[in-house]
Amino acid sequence: MISTFGGFLNMVALNLFVYQATGSAVGVGAFLALRLGCGFLAGLGAGWIAARLPRRPVLIGCNIVQAATLTALAVTPQQTQLVLLPVVAVVAGLLGTTSAVLLRSSVPDLVGADQRVAANGLLVTGRAVATAAGFAAGGVLVGWLGYRAAFAIDAATFLVPAAILILVPMNFAAPRRESEVERPRRTRSWVVLTAVPAIGVIVAVRAVDAFGSASHNVGLPVYATENHPGDPAGFLGLFFAVWAVGLILAHQGVRVVRRRLGDRYDEPGRTQRGFLIGTCVMSLAFVAAFTGLPFPLMLLVALIAGIADGYTEITYSTRIQAEPEPYRGYAFGFTAMAENGGLGAGMLVAGVLVELWNPLWTATLMHGLVILLAIVPPLIIGRRALHRSDPSQA
Repeated sequence: MISTFGGFLNMVALNLFVYQATGSAVGVGAFLALRLGCGFLAGLGAGWIAARLPRRPVLIGCNIVQAATLTALAVTPQQTQLVLLPVVAVVAGLLGTTSAVLLRSSVPDLVGADQRVAANGLLVTGRAVATAAGFAAGGVLVGWLGYRAAFAIDAATFLVPAAILILVPMNFAAPRRESEVERPRRTRSWVVLTAVPAIGVIVAVRAVDAFGSASHNVGLPVYATENHPGDPAGFLGLFFAVWAVGLILAHQGVRVVRRRLGDRYDEPGRTQRGFLIGTCVMSLAFVAAFTGLPFPLMLLVALIAGIADGYTEITYSTRIQAEPEPYRGYAFGFTAMAENGGLGAGMLVAGVLVELWNPLWTATLMHGLVILLAIVPPLIIGRRALHRSDPSQA
């Protein structure tokens, strides 16, 4: 949670700093593109790292290196800061994504397979609190103390989890010997997505979901400026604050449902269906946010979007964690690639469409693709499975 807070603080402070330093939105776009591109590449290698390297030292190193780059940014002269910006983007993209993949794939080892739903729910709750706090703190710290202090505090948020990893015993999975990893050679390539078709569907949906999410990330500031010209920043802040509350409620709702269903809730088929349904609901909610609803209904839409977002995060992580290693590590790596690649491509497309079209139709088109992909491939796979089990249905 602390490093997630640092990540969102980082996002606000760094993006503002890059814009001020370069004087151009193109500079901010280039910085974000480099960061997302490195995150995409990190997803490609994270499965390999999860299978072959000891996770605790890797996670400690990822946090320390991120802290070191932010500390350097905080103490160096302004001209050197400009030179360091590409380094910061590369480090944040590579090491932030690697850390996320290693942590997600380690949850069953850290808490036990039967507790992974609860652990994923706590991670989503932590993400909600960290998101709200990070966004709020970013603007406040920069305004009160300046960029250097914000970068120094951000660096400290990465040193704290590094210290926890050093001092607190944790049951990370041991790295596999080369012979153990080589035996299932296909898990070292994209074939892992066809070896477990359900995982392939999840990766594809995550990619298109990230692509669609760019439409509301780009469109909401435009919508707020046009429809709430008196205080667009206040509107956006309240919208995402209510969205964060929805993330927290998602965890509480999952706890209630799991108490009723017991271990049946963790079944791969059930969690995958939940993930796909939640993705559709989230997309519909974000499209509804651009339809000019009265303010109370707009906040209700934000709450529904947050609940659906939190629910999909819990079910998606729980579903992939049901896979054994090394499938699990590779699958999380591929989803990280999908998320970074989809969001990067979506930002470019949404920026153009919002200028040429409007936020509502842009969100309808891009989130409509999400819904289409979340519905059609599972139906095709399910029909094929039915045909295999009952040839008379063919």
